[in-house]
Formats: sequence, structure tokens, C-alpha cells
Amino acid sequence: MATINKEFYKGEREYSDGSVEDTILKIVKSNHNLEELSDFKDNWAIFYHLSHLRENILNWYPFKENCSILEVGAGCGALTGLFSQKAGKVKAVELTDRRAQIIYERHKDKENIEIFAGNLNNMEFGEKFDYVILNGVLEYAKQFTNTDDPFKDFLIKIKSFLKNDGVILVAIENRLGLKYISGFKEDHTSMFFSGINQYSDTDKVRTFSKLELEKIIENAGFSNYKFFYPYPDYKFPEIIHTDYFIEKYPFKEKIPNYDQMRAKFFNESLLNNSLGYEGISKYFSNSFLVEIKNDEGSLSENIKLVKLSASRREDFRIATFIEEHDNELIAIKTPLNEKAKKHLVKMSQTSSKNKISKLNYLKTKYINNNSLSYPFIEKNPLDSVLLDLINENDINKFLKYIKSFSKTIKDSSIVCKDYHDSKFSEIFGDKRDNRFNKCLEYPNLDLIFNNVFIDGNEYIIIDYEWCFDFPVPVDFILWRTITVFYYFNEFLEDIIPQNKLLEELDLPEKKYSTFLEWDQKFLSFVRGGKPYEIPNKPIIYLDNDNISQYSKDKVKIKALKKELRKENKKHKNSIRYQIGDLMVKASKPSKKTFTWPYHLIRLFNKNKKEKNCNRKTNRGE
Repeated sequence: MATINKEFYKGEREYSDGSVEDTILKIVKSNHNLEELSDFKDNWAIFYHLSHLRENILNWYPFKENCSILEVGAGCGALTGLFSQKAGKVKAVELTDRRAQIIYERHKDKENIEIFAGNLNNMEFGEKFDYVILNGVLEYAKQFTNTDDPFKDFLIKIKSFLKNDGVILVAIENRLGLKYISGFKEDHTSMFFSGINQYSDTDKVRTFSKLELEKIIENAGFSNYKFFYPYPDYKFPEIIHTDYFIEKYPFKEKIPNYDQMRAKFFNESLLNNSLGYEGISKYFSNSFLVEIKNDEGSLSENIKLVKLSASRREDFRIATFIEEHDNELIAIKTPLNEKAKKHLVKMSQTSSKNKISKLNYLKTKYINNNSLSYPFIEKNPLDSVLLDLINENDINKFLKYIKSFSKTIKDSSIVCKDYHDSKFSEIFGDKRDNRFNKCLEYPNLDLIFNNVFIDGNEYIIIDYEWCFDFPVPVDFILWRTITVFYYFNEFLEDIIPQNKLLEELDLPEKKYSTFLEWDQKFLSFVRGGKPYEIPNKPIIYLDNDNISQYSKDKVKIKALKKELRKENKKHKNSIRYQIGDLMVKASKPSKKTFTWPYHLIRLFNKNKKEKNCNRKTNRGE
């Protein structure tokens, strides 16, 4: 059984998410398998604290066998269970009694966990640790370390808990993160540009740029450290970059806005490509993970990149590593749990079933009775080749490459009128469509351009996880290839619309209902029917049209204010304002109602507030 140690607890309650923690405590008390809950997405705090996807920040990290871990700021135990699987001993520190209780109820069956409630500065452990984890903690050091240089001094304090060859792992946001520049609110203050403006609006929290964080680490007495770059950020990372690859293969996928609406000033992926070309994208990574060694021993230098596929049902969860061994790069696929081992065994057997001419599936090796390995291809995938052609404005060659690939796949199809059998229905659902009877006998559903490399007149295929031993319509596979390509490269719609490209390939339009339903059923199959998607709030697009509209709204407000003044003279204070279905009215009935859009009301109030402030300033108040 896990234990709770309250020897150092002095009633601290400063850090809390409020009453939702009572709800979380009830959930962990009543649910042995938290993944069975289906409403994580509806409440950000619950999703954040309880989703297994939080483990992505370190579920791949090569902890020493039977190590000891001190987890500082364990929160509600999102990572504590992971550490109990990786280590011989885990001590988890959390400030408040309620959170300590949540950690206990969540992981009470783990015998190697001891939970400490209270302020770390008051604690003594009587031992040193192999690892100290600071996951989303360093930014709050100023609240609990009352010195002239709290962030440096906090790291020095942490160093006192380390063994001579121990490691600190720090995960923190980058105040110059690309997402903050492109229209996201700062994670801690919920204000635009807080970090970029050096936190002039708060003194309670602070994150750092890469060079600022390096300076803190070095001033604390450390010289041996390595930066990782979790994307889209350290909370729910999908890719862990390093200096080796971050400029070559910048993150292209959409950045979710978890808990609040965001503005969108530009396409982050396009700018990230440019930053990579300039060799500076690492300075604008949304988050950092820093491995800090207490001595001059080796770091995890062989790891060059990690891709995490954890938003699936358990038996499909894997991690893909790019590692350097004997001066050669290799790709390694590793299961994230015992159930996923069968998935890799099946993948290792797939290449022998390929019957598509001109498609060469990379041969894999099954290593350590656990993982798959295959050579890393250093040339650009077809995805990058096509985007380069778009950048060069060579649309004809762009179409030529896609048509050639499409023809290669279609030429290997066979006529199969009864493909929609029980195996097909299990994965793609019951909806039938008799239009499509040309199928691939042993289909690979993931023939997306990022998994394809041009090799002369042939293609090399990697990452063939989703191959099946029953026929699937070839048009659906190609339609999905194009749809995925456009999903991650939205700007293409303005250059060559997706429907136009599908028409060129003699494929159905992008919203073709049958294919949409099949694809959704497939995704549900992969995810086990559970909503593992990251929460994603709406976006306010600030393009040129919206900015022009904003200017027009200002003119409209002036006219409305003028009309209001006239009406006030006639009816004194009897004007009514209607915002949607909400009516706000004066004590007397009005002859006239003004209906304003909500954004105009906010703009009006903002202008009024600014004018009042200016008046006070001018009066010297």
C-alpha cells in the first residue's frame, strides 16, 4: 500500500484548482480504471489531472532500473503511477492535503509510493535520489523561495536531494513559445503576451526563454544538461524533439488550445518551417524538457527524436524512437505497455504480405523480444517533397507526383464485389457503398505521404501499422491519404482546393459521407471508442477581413453612442439594450430598443473604460 506522510504538513492551502478537486477526489475513489470515464473533455481541470496522456512527457525516458525518484509538485498524481512502474522507490511531494489524498486514492495499491504533504522547503528525507522531477514546478519557485534569485536558489535546493550522479528533469513552458506569438493566451495568466512582455501583469509566476533557462541552470552550479523540445507542449506531448532534428523536421500538426479561446494571427506550421530553415525553431519551442546531470556523466545522447502514439486503446500504444548507434541512425518502435507487444509482432509480419509493385516496405528486425527496429531514411518524405514544390509554385510537378503515386496504388487493385464482410464491418462499420469494388487485397490504410519516400521509380514505405488481411476499396485509401495531407496543411486549400485535387484523381469529394463514416469508425476502433482527443476550444481568426470589420465596428459604435445621447435626452434613463436573448432595461419602459452584437458591447465597454482612465490621468488622480 502507498502511504501518506504528514510530518511536515502545516496546513498549506495556497495552491489549488478549487472545488473541482473535491470532484476529482470522488472520481478517483470510485473508479479503479480512470480511462473508462468518458467525460474528461468536458471539464478541462478533470481532463488535465486524470488523463493518461499526461504521461507522454516521460513515459519514454530511459530511467535506470530500480532507481529512486523524488517527484516535486506531484499535483493530483498524473505522473506518480508512471514513476512507480519505472522506479524501485517514489516519494511524491504535494503542497496541499487534498491533493495528497487524491494521489493516495489514485495509487494506493502501489507499495513503492510515499506521498508527502506540505512545503518542500520544510522537508528532510534522510536520503539522496537518482532523479528529481520538476514537471510544471520551476515557474512557481518565487512563491515558495523568498530570496533575491529564487529560481536559481530553488535549483540549488533541489541539487541537495540528488545523488552524485543524479538527474533533475525540468518541464516548463517557453515564454517565447511560438503559440504565444501566434495568438494563444499565456497558460498561467490567461492573458495575451504575458511572457513576451516579461510578465509585467504578474509577479506570481514566470517562465523563461531557452537562454534564460540555461543561465539559471548554470548559475545553480550545473554544466551538464540537454534540452528536449516537447510538441505541441509538455502537458500533452506527441513528439519529443532534440537539437538534432528540430530544425530539419519542425512540428507541423495543429496546436490545440486546451482550456480557453485563442486568437489566430497566422499559420504556426508555416512559420515553424521558416524558423527551422533559419535554424532557430528551438528558441520558439512551446515548451522545454531539460535533463540536468549532477556530474559529468553521460546523458541520453543517443535519443534524437521520440514520437508518442498514446491516444489509442491500450493494445495499440507505442513509442517510436530515432536513435544513433555506432554512428548510424535507426528507428525503433517500442510498446508502451504489455498489451501493445502483439501490435508490433503483427507489424513485423506485414511486409511479407505486400503485393503492390513498386512499393518496398522497409524490412524490420524484432529486437529484445520487445521492439522493432529498421533503418532510418534521411531523405525527405513525399510530404516534404510536395510542400517544397508548392513553395516553388510548381503546381504541375506537384500534381504529377501525386498522380504517379495514385496510379501505382490503383494499378495493384483487384475487383472484389463482396469486400464488405464481418472483418471489414468490425473496423469500418456497417455502411455499404456499391460504387467501389476495386480493392487492395492486403491494404495499408496509412499510405500517407509522410510515410512514403521516393526511390527512383519506386517508393519506400515505413510505419505500416494499419495493414489488414481483408480487402479495402483503393479509392478510400487514396481519399484518406489526400484528406490527411490537407488536414495538416490547411493553407493548400487556397492554392489548389482539395476537391479539385480529388477530382483530378477521380476520387469522391472531401465530404463524401461513406468515406467520412468509414474513417470515423476506423479512428474509433484505434481509440477503443473512447474520446482521447485533446480538448480544443474555438479560435478567433484575426485575418485582414476581421481587422477591417473591427475598424468598421468602431465607426458603428460612434454612431450608436450619438443616437444613445439623443434618446437619453428624450427618455432620460429608459433605454433598453438587448444582447442576444438577454434584455437589460431601465426602470421605465422604452420606446426604442438597441440590439448590439456581443463583440460591439465589449468594444464599447473597453473604449469607455479607457476614456475614464485617461480622464483620471489628466486630472492627476
